[in-house]
Amino acid sequence: MKNYYEILEVNENASLEIIEKAYRILAKKYHPDRWPSDKAYWAEDRFKEITEAYQILSNPQLRKEYDMKIGINNSFEDKFNALYKEHENLKMEMNSMKIRNKSNTNNSQGYFKRYTSVIKSLIHDETHKSSEERSRDLKALILTIIIVAFLIFIAWKVPFLHNLIFP
Repeated sequence: MKNYYEILEVNENASLEIIEKAYRILAKKYHPDRWPSDKAYWAEDRFKEITEAYQILSNPQLRKEYDMKIGINNSFEDKFNALYKEHENLKMEMNSMKIRNKSNTNNSQGYFKRYTSVIKSLIHDETHKSSEERSRDLKALILTIIIVAFLIFIAWKVPFLHNLIFP
């Protein structure tokens, strides 16, 4: 069975306004007249699915029947019970995290000391490099920046890459 909520890209608890808005956006996007002739058939099928989903979900009676068919129970009591259960689970998880946190505080101080000693040794190594090594590293950094800038420029100018990287 089709999931009309997924077709319209909305939540099961979406209001009629949200469903209408999603329908308008998707109908514009997948209208067959907006697609090239070789893809119009696919767009037409997608447009029909969207329209069918909207017709069911925009009618309160049909939506209620559909929800019962797919097993969605939207009664307020069930929603409250589900939220309460989730709240209780989150409280238990928070308590277990607090207990774990207390046991890990001693270990975290050791990690911090090791981390700072590694950073200090890296800084020490950098300060004791020869001028040749520093100039080589600087040249490598500048060359890397130029290459990255060039690749971004190419990606920006080539339409296919521009649409792929910057949608």
